[in-house]
Amino acid sequence: MPHRREKLVTVVGSAYFQPIADLVDRLVRRKPHRPNRVQSGHYEHGYSAAIVLLLVAMFESYMSRVRFVQAGRVTSKVRSALDVVFSVFPRLRHRLALEEVYVLRDLLMHSHLWEIEYEWGGPVPMVLKSATLNPGYGDKKFHDRVNMRTYRTKAIGLSVFPSRIDRRDVLKVFDTIWKTLERFQNQDINQVSVSHLHVRFQGKTVEFGSLRNEIQSAL
Repeated sequence: MPHRREKLVTVVGSAYFQPIADLVDRLVRRKPHRPNRVQSGHYEHGYSAAIVLLLVAMFESYMSRVRFVQAGRVTSKVRSALDVVFSVFPRLRHRLALEEVYVLRDLLMHSHLWEIEYEWGGPVPMVLKSATLNPGYGDKKFHDRVNMRTYRTKAIGLSVFPSRIDRRDVLKVFDTIWKTLERFQNQDINQVSVSHLHVRFQGKTVEFGSLRNEIQSAL
């Protein structure tokens, strides 16, 4: 048999879908508990943070493919996934929401440290008294997009306390990332093709995009 040479472009992309589905399954099987001002609970914020990070990792992989397919439009000077998006869609309608997803991604990935003072012993389990971000954390994007009175992002209300992340944040991140991927798919299906892909979820084969409804129904 003659030797043949082929090319592989190392885009992980949809390989993240099943691990994300497995984590979503584990999360939504638990009864939701609305977080207080300080935390959402060990299981809730742990699984929610893991899902958010995998969603962003999946998204970044697809943005690498966009960079490859649109090499003439996305120059070598463009470094971040956000810059790839805004190079192709400079007037993206949900630009602020996507920036805020990356605020959440950064604070989870880089383990932003908060010093939180709270009061307990009354009818409310934990009453927030003050919160200070360690001065070694937070970039321009963080300071532009975070309301330091509510400790949430300004456009879509993502929590910026890692201890308070919950499935509501997961839903907002899922919606924002999926909307962006569909925007690229509608432009050129050769660069991003996601709407037809399936995963196994609770014993059934479902479209990956339908997981957002599973998360919403479990709020």
